[in-house]
Amino acid sequence: MMSKYHQLRSDLSSDLRVVLVGQERVGKSSAGNTILGKKQFDCRFSSRPLTLISEKREEDVQGHRVSVVDTPGLFSSQLSEEEMKAELEKAVDLSSPGPHIFLLTIQLGRFTEQEQGDLETLQKLLSPDVSKHTMVLFTYGDRLENTNIDQFVRDDKNLKKLLDKCSGKYHVFNNREMENRDQVKELFEKIDSVSEGGRLFYQKRSSQSLSLILRVYRMIYQRFHWLFNIIFCVFRWFEEHIE
Repeated sequence: MMSKYHQLRSDLSSDLRVVLVGQERVGKSSAGNTILGKKQFDCRFSSRPLTLISEKREEDVQGHRVSVVDTPGLFSSQLSEEEMKAELEKAVDLSSPGPHIFLLTIQLGRFTEQEQGDLETLQKLLSPDVSKHTMVLFTYGDRLENTNIDQFVRDDKNLKKLLDKCSGKYHVFNNREMENRDQVKELFEKIDSVSEGGRLFYQKRSSQSLSLILRVYRMIYQRFHWLFNIIFCVFRWFEEHIE
């Protein structure tokens, strides 16, 4: 009998496109390795950030082709805002035609004031639409011990505010247990929910399309501006004479 997860994925493309975002040293690279089931990203202990460019890795995971893009830390100590914006746009390009999910990675027990603005920063550097395709991934799940992740979230009003601004979905990883594939399966199920079975994914705004729309608008206005002026005058007359 097929599992619920496989029923959800049975009629979909095998591609699952994930982008990891968040602060420096919160476990993004380790989370990417956990998703892929092997050490693909450099996650050595270091006094300096190891991820300074967006990097993509792909693996067959639970019967599906999965791509994961690791990105530099938001508010990077090594990159300017312009460089960070370029790396995020590169991450989207690496996930063509667009990522199904942005995993906003947060270390359990360390939700700083700066991290509370991560989603707004992501929206500023990409677009407001990114929030609909974002869910929170907590790392260092072993710190929960006997605490339930749902209760942990309910007890933190700032986390609840963050979740209200994005998809509302969240998940927790224990990256020390890479062999625990159930945590990855559960993540995929939640991504399926956010992306409506893979049909929805983030698409960046095309400046070329916007430019074309503006050119067409100007052309129409230049040819028919007299008609627009007449319509405007008629509306003004009605406003002034009919109550």
